[in-house]
Amino acid sequence: DIATSTDFAGGNMGVRFATFDDNWKQTSETEVDAKVCECCPTSAVVTDDGVLTAFRDRDENEIRDIHVSRLKNGTWTAPVAVHRDNWEIYACPVNGAMLSANGRTAAAAWFTVKNDQGQAYAAFSSDAGRTWGAPIRLDDGGSTGRVDIELLENGRAVATWIEFPNQRPELRLRLFDPSGARSPAITVAERPSNGYPRLARQENELILAWGERAGGNARTLRT
Repeated sequence: DIATSTDFAGGNMGVRFATFDDNWKQTSETEVDAKVCECCPTSAVVTDDGVLTAFRDRDENEIRDIHVSRLKNGTWTAPVAVHRDNWEIYACPVNGAMLSANGRTAAAAWFTVKNDQGQAYAAFSSDAGRTWGAPIRLDDGGSTGRVDIELLENGRAVATWIEFPNQRPELRLRLFDPSGARSPAITVAERPSNGYPRLARQENELILAWGERAGGNARTLRT
């Protein structure tokens, strides 16, 4: 189990890892990162080299880029950036990274802001998260993030994000590969609610779930 928790004495939010036995009795607890973004969700996957987790780190200068850490021989490695976006923000963007893994291949998707424009990106790792390839832009012209990602058996990946064309949100999806080649984006839904759409793969099918505005204050869950 990986989750964020607050150090009430110091005031910082950290990422911690806990293990449990078959009776759900906690058997250990470890700190992964002592200072992270307060509200951005975390993500964790199991690679052939062990557990890999992603979170939005927070440094003394309020740079909040996505970092990963690996559980190696019972100890978490020092966090490393998936990419140095150098996003300086004095508040939590409530936009975490998502991971997917297949063997030693891992893929990450995340949100950042550049030149006052929200953007969604993805990257591949061929060594279980030790190093990462160049970022691949997911959106076409501005995003509010809320990303998810799944690796496919052929080495490609599929990702979802919220695009924001014409000041209206759309849930979009596209395929891409480590070379940076991308398929055209597909609009899955218009007017998704401001939640976290989720993507999952079951054998040769992709399953998506998202909230959608149904008029007024009503919200509907779609799959």
